[in-house]
Amino acid sequence: MTRSESSKSVALVTVAAAATLLLIQACGDRAVAQAADADPVEGSWEALITVRDCSTSATILTARGQQVFHRGGTVTDTNASPPSTRGVGFGSWRRDATARSYTARFRFNRYNPDGSFAGTQRVTRVFTLSEDGNLQTSTNTSQTLDAAGTVLQNGCASDVSTRVP
Repeated sequence: MTRSESSKSVALVTVAAAATLLLIQACGDRAVAQAADADPVEGSWEALITVRDCSTSATILTARGQQVFHRGGTVTDTNASPPSTRGVGFGSWRRDATARSYTARFRFNRYNPDGSFAGTQRVTRVFTLSEDGNLQTSTNTSQTLDAAGTVLQNGCASDVSTRVP
């Protein structure tokens, strides 16, 4: 190999190594930037839900639920109801004017005992995140709709949610 060819080979390897290093740094910087953009509510949560009479605030029932708050503002919800009666909830969340105040809205399908479609339920959760970021307390409202979209019932609830480690 001539000296000129050897110099070209070294230059080519150096350029390739530099390009690889820049790519690695760019990806690493993006991961750091994404982590910095993370909202404290993101993650998986378990809830103890108390369904209440909207007029008297009397407890009607308690149930367990789970939600996942995804980066970018989407939420996935489920609860301990049999899967044959209630589908998974999908919706969105946003941080409100104060740093620890949020609103989440989602809906899920409801099913009759024979498995046929009964309608949907729309839920709005207004909640506050604790200072340590591991507890949510919320006030919830809902609308139960039939298969045609007619509101059958309005509902009220509250819940306390804890972060799933």
